[in-house]
Amino acid sequence: MTTVLFDFAWTLFARDPNRWVGSAAGLIGREVAAGEAERIASDFAELLRTTATDPAHIARDLDPQVWDRAILAVLQQIRGVDLPFARALHETRAEALAPYADTASTLAALSARGIRLGVVSNVGWDIRICFARHGLDRYIDAFVLSYEVGFVKPDVRIWRTAVEALAAQPDRTLMVGDHPGCDGGSVAVGIPALVLPMVSSPAQLRGFDQVLALAGI
Repeated sequence: MTTVLFDFAWTLFARDPNRWVGSAAGLIGREVAAGEAERIASDFAELLRTTATDPAHIARDLDPQVWDRAILAVLQQIRGVDLPFARALHETRAEALAPYADTASTLAALSARGIRLGVVSNVGWDIRICFARHGLDRYIDAFVLSYEVGFVKPDVRIWRTAVEALAAQPDRTLMVGDHPGCDGGSVAVGIPALVLPMVSSPAQLRGFDQVLALAGI
């Protein structure tokens, strides 16, 4: 293995429910009931996952303006989230994202072994700010973001773009993600995929010990 590609949301990073929902509610003076933050965050994650390969939503990952409108619409499908609250949740999205408990150590271990690292994400905004905020950008050799390259997972062209950006060989590359339909699409170009079960809180371990084992670390 010479290269590892990672998905972004719910793979390397996740939103802290209390911080995210609490910060957004504070912006509009809204009260948050007990357990509501976890429910909103969970519902949002599930809605994004279920619409990820929906043709009606693919355009959101190719255009930042479409992304903003689409995410606001998704947020308003959640019980108790009206437009003002949806806007506040969208506004605080980046600051509430945090790496999983084993993200930093995993990236550091892989990088120290000389393994090149890439992030391949269906997203409509520049997620590099999240890596920089947590000092993790130094480990990433290439960001392949759908809205920048013009392709959306599982389109094989996004994987080819990633392989080219990292001068990688597909059969010596691993894709790590959380969505079978999107991240598992890498196998179409010969890149094995490791799809990890959902872990909701960034305070938890993501299960990257499996990645290190496959890398022989």
